[in-house]
Amino acid sequence: MNGTAPTTNWTDPSTCPFCDAALADPGAGFIDHIHDSPDCESGFDQWRSNVSGDMGGEWSG
Repeated sequence: MNGTAPTTNWTDPSTCPFCDAALADPGAGFIDHIHDSPDCESGFDQWRSNVSGDMGGEWSG
């Protein structure tokens, strides 16, 4: 990753915000999807890194 924020589309919780693929469900379906899609997992990791300073607490995922 080059440190820039990945392009995302957070408008529909039933689709992946990184690739717009349909998800089985917005919660566990998203987690399953990013585990099956290396590009989306990488995008999520970068997004999480970018917003981690905006939220209190620690991520343990």
